[in-house]
Amino acid sequence: MRKSFTLPHLPNSILEIETSIWTGRSKLWKDGVELERSSESGKPFLVPTESGEVHKMYPKPSLGQLTPPLEIDGIKYSTAEKLHWYQYALSALPMLLILLGGGLGGGIGALGTIINLNTFSTDEPATMKYLKVIGISILSYVLYALVAYLFVKMMA
Repeated sequence: MRKSFTLPHLPNSILEIETSIWTGRSKLWKDGVELERSSESGKPFLVPTESGEVHKMYPKPSLGQLTPPLEIDGIKYSTAEKLHWYQYALSALPMLLILLGGGLGGGIGALGTIINLNTFSTDEPATMKYLKVIGISILSYVLYALVAYLFVKMMA
């Protein structure tokens, strides 16, 4: 999922960032055009400005954030709004499945948690975010019950 943001270095441009949950690799777009990455240490994105300058933007992974902040000239700029502790707690409710179902519950719970965190990172109204996260959490438990039932049936 792409997350849109702006930076003081490029006030007239819309930047979008997308980070893979599985690999951690990021892609950056400026006004809809995907930007190149340098091969130098830290693999910064090379971002051209209207004046012809090129800014080097380094993605800096941060614990608990799905989209990494970008570092420009030694200053970190957030690319997404940070979640509150209670949003993390609500997002992690599917992870309680690990207590019920071990690896199977943990896998389904992890998937539900990742989807919940992505849901909280969207630009939707807060009420919709919370309703979706609660629904995803409930569906995680239903999916676990269904898969566990089918597994037991197969073994019998």
